[in-house]
Amino acid sequence: MDTVAPCRTLVVAAASRHGGTCEIADRLAWTLGNDLPLGWRVIRPELSDLRALDDADAVVLGSAIYYGHWMRAAAHALAYLKDAPLFDLWLFSTGPVSEVETENAQIISADSMVQAGQAIEHKVFGGRLDTSRLSWVERAVVKAVHAIPGDHRDWDEVDAWAHHIAKQLSVVPAPSDGTKGTSNEDALP
Repeated sequence: MDTVAPCRTLVVAAASRHGGTCEIADRLAWTLGNDLPLGWRVIRPELSDLRALDDADAVVLGSAIYYGHWMRAAAHALAYLKDAPLFDLWLFSTGPVSEVETENAQIISADSMVQAGQAIEHKVFGGRLDTSRLSWVERAVVKAVHAIPGDHRDWDEVDAWAHHIAKQLSVVPAPSDGTKGTSNEDALP
């Protein structure tokens, strides 16, 4: 008699002001759902109820960058996860899209979590900037940081990252001692 693999949960969540980052999270969740072996379940909750993160064995969490920071909902989710049992965490950010590459690098700060061993990886994707959807304050900020309007999301890059995460999760055995996930040392390079 065959045994059924234990069900493990991957949560893919994101904060987005105008929807572009959530579309990336949707794509990641869809691709991961197709790539992961039986025994994995992928859920794509809103960040309004952080309890969706409680039963996760792994989390992919992202945020659009606004005014140089992650959005409040994603920052709260990240703080919530810091107190959670050990599991695998991937982070992604979208934007800003600036003509000056050093400005983009200065604004992204989630890399420090990877360096501290609190997350496996932080990926930065280009965002979508539709100035017609922005308030006058947002338009002023866009102008000040030299952001480039348009859709700068690279869907092949998003899919490749999802495949990469699925490959890492596919080789990690389910914990037998009741703890969540794995340590970062167990992840593939």
